[in-house]
Amino acid sequence: MKPTPKRQSTKSSATLRAQNLSQEAHRLFQETVAHHQAKRFQQAEAGYDSILSQFPAHPDSLHLRGLLGYQQGHYGLAFDFIQQAIILDPGKPHYFFNKALVLEKEERWEEAISAYKEAIKLKPQYIEAWSNVGNAYRRQRTWEKAIAAYEEARRLKPQSADLLNNLGVVYKEKGDLTQALAQYQQATNLSPQHAEAHHNMGVVLKDLGNLDEATHAFRQALSLKPTYANAHYHLGLVLLWQEHTTEALTCFQRSADLTYNHREGIAPAFVTKARLKHDSEQLAYLSAHVPLIRFPKDYIETLNTTSASHDEETSDSIFVRLTPQERTALAPSFHRLLYLRSTNATAGKAVNPDLDVATIESQYFSTKPEAMFIDTLLTQEALGALRAFCLESTIWKRDYQNGYIGTFLANGFACPLLLQIAEELRQKFPRMFQDHQLVQAWAFKHDSALRGLNMHADAAAVNVNFWITPDAANRNAENGGLVVWDKEAPDDWDFAEYNNDKNTHKIQEFLQQSGAKPITIPYRQNRAVIFNSNLFHETDTIDFQNTYENRRINVTLLYGHRQKSSSL
Repeated sequence: MKPTPKRQSTKSSATLRAQNLSQEAHRLFQETVAHHQAKRFQQAEAGYDSILSQFPAHPDSLHLRGLLGYQQGHYGLAFDFIQQAIILDPGKPHYFFNKALVLEKEERWEEAISAYKEAIKLKPQYIEAWSNVGNAYRRQRTWEKAIAAYEEARRLKPQSADLLNNLGVVYKEKGDLTQALAQYQQATNLSPQHAEAHHNMGVVLKDLGNLDEATHAFRQALSLKPTYANAHYHLGLVLLWQEHTTEALTCFQRSADLTYNHREGIAPAFVTKARLKHDSEQLAYLSAHVPLIRFPKDYIETLNTTSASHDEETSDSIFVRLTPQERTALAPSFHRLLYLRSTNATAGKAVNPDLDVATIESQYFSTKPEAMFIDTLLTQEALGALRAFCLESTIWKRDYQNGYIGTFLANGFACPLLLQIAEELRQKFPRMFQDHQLVQAWAFKHDSALRGLNMHADAAAVNVNFWITPDAANRNAENGGLVVWDKEAPDDWDFAEYNNDKNTHKIQEFLQQSGAKPITIPYRQNRAVIFNSNLFHETDTIDFQNTYENRRINVTLLYGHRQKSSSL
């Protein structure tokens, strides 16, 4: 759930300060601003740089050059330019506002708040600045200060549905669902066309268990904004819980289609080497196993040459910067689901019918906290079909610094077989899963040359993590699986604390101080680790054969909402 997006202040005061420029430079400045406003960033950058080479102390050019850097993702450069503009002309509130936006991108929250407040001193009625102060406090999880800032913005603009929506987000993240619902209801009463507020209200109603009302809210959001991918996804979850599986799957697929199958013409400026390597390998695999698929020629050639050239680099850098030509040619890899393998539910059971339910459930509850593994989880038919779906489907769009890539329920990792497996597990082990519904599913592929997931906990009640790559791919049978620690995340930690790579040191310190012990579960194909999702866990050391079919693939199913930690 996201608050109403922040707006960048693009005020330039161009006419007033352009008097410091020569007549020729003034014309260039106007042309450059027009390029900037039209998002012709390359021309705008050249124009500002040309002006500043002649007039290095022109505040507006410095400020707008900094804003351009912000829009291009060059935050250090952006900060330097905007700060120079402020030094030369400290009386412009929008300078401080945009400086704060840059600081937020670098997660320098206190400095960002200070900059927003400087803008407010110069312009006390600066509603957007008050709102962004609230956003910054929210990111710091300083709930009461966030609420106070939003309320101050509301005092200035009491009929703002956006501000009520933002207040709802704070109360939702704070855990006060009743207040969150009240804010969203007020927002939709003030602005019945506010799709975001309808969607966010649906999420709260879903969490409260009011499924019919949640369905109505999501459908209302979609009637206002049919391309709202998140609303399709959350509607899909509710429909799944109501046992409307076919309609739910349609929603998940629509969410993925809206996320990736759009007309954006270029790939990201930066991409991991692991992603390039994977996509090139998958392309070769598909060419050999599904030869009827046709891919754009430029895409094939650029992907292969780019992957090969960067793979040969000795640099330790995880990310590579793509040229404009590479970005255009590689767009199909990033903005299209080029191929989805049809993977229907099995005619018989997908979960192994021979599993000893009574013994497994007894073992699960005899361990405190709950953590165990099951071998031969799936039937061979289901295992083979799910593995083929993962190998062939071009759904692997999320790349991570550690070198693994992922796919999620909302972004393409949805097929009838997966939903069959998820529901059969609930039905087969009622004591373990209780009334917990599927809330998320994902899969990760790992690069053997890099490490897997860092230590974290997940926002759910029960975590099912199972592996589908053949054992022969694993070079070390004692490793390659999962390490689960026998201590749960503290109740007062929220998702941003227990599921954040930046908090690895804090998590390790907590585990050390609490005397936590690791439980190492070696990798085996078709082995499922089922555990309390509140337990910290991480991928064990990976040493798999370095070929496409031998990549380690793990599938994760999350059920229910995070529970209070059990006392040991």
